[in-house]
Amino acid sequence: MAQSVDQTLQDWASRASDDELEAGPSLADLGGTEAVLAEADLLATGPLLPYLLTALGRDLDTVNGEQAGQLLDAAARGLREPQAAWVLADAIDVVCTHPALATHLGNRTVRDLAGHAEAALAGDGDAALAQPAVAGLLRLAVAQMATPHRLLALLAEITGDEPPDALERLPILVGVAHDHFGDDALLDVLSALENQSDLPPGTRADASFELAVRDVRTALEASDRSAVEEHLRRALMRFKDLDRTHEARLDARAHAAALNAVLAFGELDQPPAAPAEQRLAEAANQLDAATAHVAAWTRGMHQLDWLSARALTQSAWSRLTTSLRTARAHLDQPSWYDPAGALGDLLDVYVASRSIHTAPAGGSSGLTALVSPTVEAAFVRSDGLLHHLEQALATDPQFADSPDARALHEAVQAQRHAPAPAGQVVPGKALAGRPTLAGLFRTDASALRDDLDPQFLDRIEQLLQQQSKGYTPTGNARFDAHLETLLEELATSPDWKPRDSAYFTTLLEQFLRFLYDRFDAQADYYGARTAYLGPCPAKPDGSPDHWDEKHVQDDLHQHLAGTLTPGTVQRELIDVASGRTDVTYTPEPGSRFVAEVKRRDTRWTPERIKKKYIAQAANYTATGPPFGVLLVGDDSGHASGYRSIKDSVWIIHHARSTTEVPRLIVTGVLPIGRPTPSALRMPRTSA
Repeated sequence: MAQSVDQTLQDWASRASDDELEAGPSLADLGGTEAVLAEADLLATGPLLPYLLTALGRDLDTVNGEQAGQLLDAAARGLREPQAAWVLADAIDVVCTHPALATHLGNRTVRDLAGHAEAALAGDGDAALAQPAVAGLLRLAVAQMATPHRLLALLAEITGDEPPDALERLPILVGVAHDHFGDDALLDVLSALENQSDLPPGTRADASFELAVRDVRTALEASDRSAVEEHLRRALMRFKDLDRTHEARLDARAHAAALNAVLAFGELDQPPAAPAEQRLAEAANQLDAATAHVAAWTRGMHQLDWLSARALTQSAWSRLTTSLRTARAHLDQPSWYDPAGALGDLLDVYVASRSIHTAPAGGSSGLTALVSPTVEAAFVRSDGLLHHLEQALATDPQFADSPDARALHEAVQAQRHAPAPAGQVVPGKALAGRPTLAGLFRTDASALRDDLDPQFLDRIEQLLQQQSKGYTPTGNARFDAHLETLLEELATSPDWKPRDSAYFTTLLEQFLRFLYDRFDAQADYYGARTAYLGPCPAKPDGSPDHWDEKHVQDDLHQHLAGTLTPGTVQRELIDVASGRTDVTYTPEPGSRFVAEVKRRDTRWTPERIKKKYIAQAANYTATGPPFGVLLVGDDSGHASGYRSIKDSVWIIHHARSTTEVPRLIVTGVLPIGRPTPSALRMPRTSA
């Protein structure tokens, strides 16, 4: 007697690898197409609907037309008549990560989801179906696999008089829909839910939180400082009230601390400065305490798995904490009397926390992306870049003593204080081909001297471009998942505690961004700086040459120095564990993290990397937090290609005694000296 699909699925799950379990079963894993067809109706109307959809999504292109039609009809029945709300929620997860499946199911999915939501809100259906149904409509609309019109019309009709169970968590979805589609009628819905006294406190709190987030966005999109502060104060009032009345809303507490800090920055140049400094210190302490729990909290009742780039959000909070802590150590420097840096960090928190994991229309099966709300924030972004430019010109030895640097800074300041132009801004001859730098000039930049060193201007343009994209969501959900996996492993250390955890998270994100960026980059990406990614030129006598580890070290140092707080990244630091470090990140005294850089010319395995390099990398943590970075430039020849980045980044645990807290070294292997893809060849076989 043949096994049932349920039994076959259990057998497959017992022997599948972690990667296979993550991908889900294929039709073959369920016993084959014929077996699945025989039980299709039973599978579709029971708890195994998500597995049926996964298998169909994976193999849709390989099933013949008639069988595919029968399976799609069964899947559609399952979405129309789900056994339970959790089954529908899991099924929607599958549909939203397989765009081809969503396309073949067509408008009937949108129609059925809207039907579930409308019936639940009217009290004519299962109230528990409202949230997964609305979430499904929202995710399909954001991914452009459905139009948003029906979703927005449905949400705009909510009055607060609907069954309370049907409204649970809907304010979050209303707020996110407003983020992505900008229908202001949704703000009226949130106000109605916030003021409906008959609703449960949690639902009203969600509505209040969404309205506070809207105030933050309004502030970030404001065109001047006074408008920014006005809306931030309004948001702060809402967040503080939520924190006071709802003990579990750690997100509100974290936002309140962040806004307190940003507003305190703005008051540092107003006498007396002492109260503002004290307020900044208190806000930093509060943010430390709140963000220590945010990562765990985001998996709780107020967060949705598909909403927000979890790791990027955690990193954005860590970066804001790091900025505040570092700023406190430099409050005697006038250059820190500027909230631009903190406002930029706040913008990053907002964008990351409101991004949606989905599969874009036309994408390949299983390929997910991050879709972020569009936030212009021209004032915040521009002032943030200006703040970074000023820090670089003041602290970077390449620029600090340069007369061209002073001339550039004076020209930017003069032009930004000039009257706003009536027409389009002209960048001027000196800034032609340097759009990021030209963007800092709000008026005609033609008054800038034409004799400024073009190489200096190119370095400034490169630095500003690197900073502007250094924290921009990549749209790559794999990056976010990779970062999240590393953070989860780091969190197993007993020493993973604030403030060190926030500092190292900030460093880790930039290290991982560096690797993802350089894995894709061509050798001329940053000119001579990244030439080591390609073949090394021959020596003057024609003999072969190779890249030194210094080339890799230079690039990593410039990347970190250009994105982390100016002055916190150093190289060739002596007297550390009896040696000299390659790159050192010191966000504050007592918290020092070392990145060790090596070059390898023979084939590597994780075991060989650990045996060869881990002792030195771990020793640099002897007097500091037990976390470090190891970067290995793999110059072993890549005629047949090189490993994926997922296989090239991992964490090595190393304890030198039974009593020592294990050192956790994030290790990345970067292929260097590599040929162009067209030159790759399959390796020879012995056959």
